[in-house]
Amino acid sequence: MSRAGKTTLLATLYLVQDVEYSFFFLALGVILRRRGVSLEHLALMNLLGVAWAGKFLLAPLVDRFSVQRFGHYRAWLMGTQLVLVLALLCLAPLDPVHRLPVVLAVMTLVLLVSGAHEVAINGLAVRLLAPHERTMAGGLQTAAISVSMILGSSGSLLLYASAGWPITVMALAAVFLVPLALLARFREPPAPGARGTGTPNALLSFPRRRGAARWMLLIIPLYTCGVYVAEAVVSPMLVDADWSLSRIALAQGTFGGIAATGAALTAGLVIGRMSRHRALLLFGLAQAVWLLGLVPLARGVDAGAVAAGAALLTTVVVVGVQALNAAANTAVYTTALDVARPRTAATDFAVQVAVLGILRLLANSTGLALAGLLGYSPLIVVSSASAVAGTLAATAWARTHHLRLVKSAAADPTGTDIATAA
Repeated sequence: MSRAGKTTLLATLYLVQDVEYSFFFLALGVILRRRGVSLEHLALMNLLGVAWAGKFLLAPLVDRFSVQRFGHYRAWLMGTQLVLVLALLCLAPLDPVHRLPVVLAVMTLVLLVSGAHEVAINGLAVRLLAPHERTMAGGLQTAAISVSMILGSSGSLLLYASAGWPITVMALAAVFLVPLALLARFREPPAPGARGTGTPNALLSFPRRRGAARWMLLIIPLYTCGVYVAEAVVSPMLVDADWSLSRIALAQGTFGGIAATGAALTAGLVIGRMSRHRALLLFGLAQAVWLLGLVPLARGVDAGAVAAGAALLTTVVVVGVQALNAAANTAVYTTALDVARPRTAATDFAVQVAVLGILRLLANSTGLALAGLLGYSPLIVVSSASAVAGTLAATAWARTHHLRLVKSAAADPTGTDIATAA
């Protein structure tokens, strides 16, 4: 398959990867907050995302089972997209506040299915891409996810403000039909080596490799925790500063999504020209410093109540947080692609990003709860300090273990390496 063909297919798939997540945890959160739902209830709602974060548990099944006549990962992708369309259509007649328990039940189903969908995308990416194409894929993934977040967050908010709830969720359902046209013509290459085990041992195989457990359980959480805590309170801060839904949608969704897309693609090019540890250091420190720009908003300095210049500055800060987070995530995703083994591609990648997903949910919920108790300002300062510490730890790990894990993955395409972790 040509590089252009790979890029087009993966970009289209990644385009819908985070639509449902950003809708439920960004757009729906703003809608509910505007209609009087408390921060504490929003925090509890975020915990339902454990259904999405638990997608790594599905990875051995995705690697093991499929309808081979349709292609291994292709069959999973087509099936999950059709289920997501039907589930989203079921939300159309429901009022999100008055029927909130039912909405949350459907939301849980959507997150479970979308987890399997994401696992299949990343497994296909590892299998399709040559080593020199992975930096492109890391940037492409983050950029396309940023666009999908525009669709799921600001796009949904703008559509909701003008057309209401039923039209909004039906439009989101229609988005998932887009990749099916490309998948219908795509022929997936055969898998290398023997079929995976499809058991819990497959989940344990990756972290047992030397240095992998430290990367998954220590480095990724430290590198991302601070940003995710701060991310959780940005929307509530804007709502409490009396920003309108359309204004929040433009700042966080449209402008932020466009900036994040550009930052991710640029980061992909930059990462290809430097070592992984330097990329992690560069983007990690940049986002840690930029987070401090949220302090005025956290202290209640409402941009709209001060001056037009302050409003512009607040928008720039909010957009910059998203852009730098996209660049940092590109470095994380590229590293995860580097160290995944082709035969157990979905499982290896999933167990790495599962930590990221679980941490994001816990940090988002914790951030909202602490903001309700302590206020926004202390949370932003601690988040920045945490991001600095995580960046230094990630840089040290990459210097020692990254190339070793890359060589191990290349030498063990069938996913049988179980070297003792460092």
